[in-house]
This record gives sequence, C-alpha cells and structure tokens, in this order.
Amino acid sequence: MKAGDEMRVVNALLVKDGKILLLFKESRQKWFLPGGKSEFGENVIQTGCREFLEETGLNLKNVKLGAVTTVVINELKEEWLLCTVIATDACGHLIEENREGKLQLHPVSTLDQLPMFEGDRFVVKELLLRDHDSPPIISAQFYTPTYELEKIVVDS
Repeated sequence: MKAGDEMRVVNALLVKDGKILLLFKESRQKWFLPGGKSEFGENVIQTGCREFLEETGLNLKNVKLGAVTTVVINELKEEWLLCTVIATDACGHLIEENREGKLQLHPVSTLDQLPMFEGDRFVVKELLLRDHDSPPIISAQFYTPTYELEKIVVDS
C-alpha cells in the first residue's frame, strides 16, 4: 500500500496445549498465522475471528488483541497496519488444507526452526511469553523490498 492508503490486516494466534496453529503457504515457502484483510466496518477482533474461521474451520474462544504492528517498507514508501489477536481455545472441525495452503499444529518449542518472517516470529514469541491479560504489543517493523527484516521498534 502506498503512503496515505489504508489497509488493515489481522492474523490470529491460537495457543492451546503447548501448540500453535500455523498455515504453510507454498507460494512463499513460509509459515504464517491464519488471517487476512478487514472488511468495511469490522473491528480487529471481528476480522481475526472471521478470517480464522474461514481459513481453519475453527471458532476462536477467549480472544483478545495481542499486538498492533505498523509494517513499513521504506524504499517502496509502503506501510500497513497488522493486528494480531490471540486466543486460548477454539471449537469446530479443523480444515487441514485451504486455498491458501496447509494448516498444521506445531509445538511451541519448534517455533525457532520454522521458516517464517522474522517479524511474525518476534510477535508470536513475545505473545507466548506474556500473560493473556497483558496489554497488546505495540511495534513497528521495517523491511527491505524483499521482506528481509531490518529492525523492530517496540513502544514500551
């Protein structure tokens, strides 16, 4: 998105029984949290829950805002808002594969070995360290045009 354009993306982290649910996108050869763009009039919790249900077949429970990240690609003058919701439970029937890729539960202990964008890994790891009642992580992530992470600035 160009400067002045507005795009809100929300992804969802389900943490249950020491595992997290991730989506492997063949096109990028990386693992992602399920999520997508907000629809007109939706708040971030609604978007996270809707996108998670659409991509996984699961309804999130005990959901809260976990992180608000401004993603910046300076060289391209692009930025967007990425929110992460976190949940400790879900119900429904897991869809193992969808149009985006394959879904799989991963033990939290394997997070460092998975191919992911480093900014995503940072947010997930920080959320896993926090109590569910903690305030959201507020940060900005700066990337190169090829999505190599340059730096993360966290508002303390």
